[in-house]
Amino acid sequence: MKKKYLLLSGFAISAAGVTSYLLRKGSNRTMAKMMANEVIEKIIPFMKKDDVKNLPVKKAGHPDPYDYEDTKMVEEGSVYPVNYYNKKQ
Repeated sequence: MKKKYLLLSGFAISAAGVTSYLLRKGSNRTMAKMMANEVIEKIIPFMKKDDVKNLPVKKAGHPDPYDYEDTKMVEEGSVYPVNYYNKKQ
């Protein structure tokens, strides 16, 4: 068990060291960012259709206080755990 732990921790430390060595140059960092974006673009088509539609969240953060339906939904959601707890008690 200890041998396995030492082997995995050594591998993780060496991988972190190699990564930091390779990404110390600005050109390598931009290339890594471009590669990561390409991978993300290739993965997104395999996601569920509903997840892709909701990816750029438009109403995140502070909601409009005059949007009655949204405010009602938040109000109902915040009371749900309290009601559930009271029923269990």
